[in-house]
This record gives sequence, structure tokens and C-alpha cells, in this order.
Amino acid sequence: MAIINKKEDKIQAVVERLPANYSEQDFVELFKKLFSKDWGKVKANYIRQTQDKEVDAVITMPKPELYLISLLNTHLAKQGK
Repeated sequence: MAIINKKEDKIQAVVERLPANYSEQDFVELFKKLFSKDWGKVKANYIRQTQDKEVDAVITMPKPELYLISLLNTHLAKQGK
């Protein structure tokens, strides 16, 4: 199950609202503002993974901010930017 439904559309919506010289942090902040429920899902999923781990278990999900930045970078790579 995807953490964020229609993530490509949401990432594009955020990018379109940002100025041309935005930073990754600008993207994260605007995503949080525009899609607060999805941001909550990302955080909840990360917390769930960190709390349910067994000894020596590897947490596969990056921290929430890094997860969003990874989505942005993947989106930009697909766009050829």
C-alpha cells in the first residue's frame, strides 16, 4: 500500500507553487502545508517502523523529511530536470 496516494500529482502541485529557485526544505515545508494528512501518514508510518523493530532490525524507510526529498528527486529525474 502506498503511503501517499497520487503522489506524482501532489509533488507536481507543490513544485508548481514554488519559485524557480526553491530549496528542498522549501518543498518539504509547502508539502506539509498543502497535504498535511499525507504528511501525517508519512510520519506515522516512520514511527510505526521505528517502534516495531526487533533487535538488529533494519529500518527501511528514511526519516520523513528525507522521504519527501527522495520523492521530489525521483519526480525531477523523471521530468528530466
